[in-house]
Amino acid sequence: MSIAAPVAATSLAGAAAAELAVLERAAGDGDEGARIALADRLLSTHRHDTPEHRRGLELLRAAADGPRWRDACWRLGAYYLQVTVWPDAHAQAAQWLERAAQAGVAPAIDRLATLHLQGLGVGFDPARALRLQTHLADAGFQQAAWETGYLRDQFGEGTPGDAASAFARACALGYPPAYYSLGLRMARAASDTRDAAFARALLLRAADAGFPDGRAAADELVPEALCGAAAIQWHARLKQNLVAARSLLNQLAPTDAPLDRPALHPRLPQVEAHFAGIGHPAIGLDAHGRLRVVDSAVGSLRAAPSALQWLCREPKIAVSRGFASREECAHLMHKVAPSLRRADAYVKRDRDNDASEASQFDGQGHPPGALHADAVVRLIERRIVAAAGWNMAALEPHSVIRYQPGEQYLPHVDSFTPEQIARDRARGDFGGQRSVTFLLCLRAPDEGGETWFHHPQLAVPGLAGQALLHYNAVPDGGMDVQSLHSGRPVVRGEKWMWRSTLREHSLYPTGADIAPA
Repeated sequence: MSIAAPVAATSLAGAAAAELAVLERAAGDGDEGARIALADRLLSTHRHDTPEHRRGLELLRAAADGPRWRDACWRLGAYYLQVTVWPDAHAQAAQWLERAAQAGVAPAIDRLATLHLQGLGVGFDPARALRLQTHLADAGFQQAAWETGYLRDQFGEGTPGDAASAFARACALGYPPAYYSLGLRMARAASDTRDAAFARALLLRAADAGFPDGRAAADELVPEALCGAAAIQWHARLKQNLVAARSLLNQLAPTDAPLDRPALHPRLPQVEAHFAGIGHPAIGLDAHGRLRVVDSAVGSLRAAPSALQWLCREPKIAVSRGFASREECAHLMHKVAPSLRRADAYVKRDRDNDASEASQFDGQGHPPGALHADAVVRLIERRIVAAAGWNMAALEPHSVIRYQPGEQYLPHVDSFTPEQIARDRARGDFGGQRSVTFLLCLRAPDEGGETWFHHPQLAVPGLAGQALLHYNAVPDGGMDVQSLHSGRPVVRGEKWMWRSTLREHSLYPTGADIAPA
């Protein structure tokens, strides 16, 4: 038994070396696909400070001037979004994403939109983010149609009906989150049994697809007793409508959409007309044959965070109610649910705090990363830095964690030791101390799960949409031992939390941060 593992490892290493040699030969013979694949291999298997990694980057840059330049530009943009140890990485990402986006590379258009909402490397420009997502939505991309509705609602672009129309268009494309978003807005404005029944049917269709809070929102906002049999009938119609639309949707494969040309997919008006055939009077077609929801049938759903309420001054602990909307909380849970894993599967081992999570936290979590952050993530991040009076460049990427009954997070502090800060700096992380922790409750358990601060003997119960902020460091940047806290065991239900931390300095280096070679 002691021989098998080394033999297997040697075999795998030999196969990888052979595959690399094949790529090297093909790239040397002028195969552009092989050159890009070789670059990806070198970048993904070697640290940023190695000659191999730098060679991979050079190969990808060279490919950006070759026949497969669109693909190479997109990959370079994605690289700089993820490998932010380089000076001005976000500006580099924006440059390459812009070039790929102009050529119509859909993922590049999407990432460029979120970069404009983040405001790093480019200016904060929600209007351009909306234009980019609208362009993708017109090309037939489901999520882009949903994000168009969300951005219109959040920034008051147009009327409530304009935002709802975007959600309806995403419904026509069969996107479960859109049924939920449109259902919430129609439930908010429902003035009669018919509209309440339709709102309930939309929410239940989201629940059919496993969308979090679909059933709970239906029962709370538009209960069965209010809607009667009409909700059942609308639910059946919605289901039949989607089944009948499958042949149309199969012809609607989204394609690249250059930004200098109108992106409207020729099949999209037909798909939307099919959904309008559901027969609800609030949903029809406008003069251009596009889906339209009347303003009077829907309401707006923007979050309205309360001012910070300070619960303790030593350590500093505060809460803000209504920090995220019901829609945003459900969206974040839905986004990460398929990717949840135990801590030992997702934590990085190069930092003491993160490595210890595997033994202290017995729930599940997921850090989505720069390629999966969307408009909801970016706007919540902006609220966080505004509430804390911090800089966006000092905000660590978030993760989402879930506790089920019996699961807990043992006592710990979030701050770094001086030794950890020194190690971080040596590997290109110049952010310094984790000064503030920001927690957002996405779903509160029915019982248990309080965040317990040991020194002030303070328990903060979960409340969906409520943010909890606590400081981890004393004014000179040292660890504040009074910030020791834990997540008490959940007794009933589930506890879902967003968490991110605010660092002492920017996470992203400038030229002055990089020591000369």
